[in-house]
Amino acid sequence: MKAVYAGSFDPITLGHVSVIERAFKLFDTIHIVVANNREKQHLFSLEQRTDLVRRSIPEQLTERTVISPFEGIVADYINANGISAVIRGIRNATDLEYELQLEQYIRNTTDAETVYMSPYTQHMQTNSSLVRMFFRSGKHELASHYMVPGAYALALLYELGADNQ
Repeated sequence: MKAVYAGSFDPITLGHVSVIERAFKLFDTIHIVVANNREKQHLFSLEQRTDLVRRSIPEQLTERTVISPFEGIVADYINANGISAVIRGIRNATDLEYELQLEQYIRNTTDAETVYMSPYTQHMQTNSSLVRMFFRSGKHELASHYMVPGAYALALLYELGADNQ
């Protein structure tokens, strides 16, 4: 069964990765959709965020992963790719309220079911907004505690304006 986990992943965090790892216990293939919300001011470009996601997926799961940068409505991606389930990460009641609204949209525009998953306990308070604050304030090392090491190193290169190799 195929599932989709969509987000801006700006940047991808250990919380996101833990949801992905948990989802692989339930689904054969996970499509990770790196969405580009034009209403958001992203720290990293769509291409950079996609690279960060690639660096964050555990090697043993890469054959079961489809990573897709995507501009558009995720419901269209779900319908075009025969996705059966939408994975959504939830850390708290605030997340749940937003996600329930999103689920109504998905339910009315696709045949996919929504599956809510929380990150592993140690990553429950991890979020991209915090990591972006560390990067924007020049406190890069603090961001390293919330990201996969390879992705953090690449994000640091991007943030400091170096080439990505």
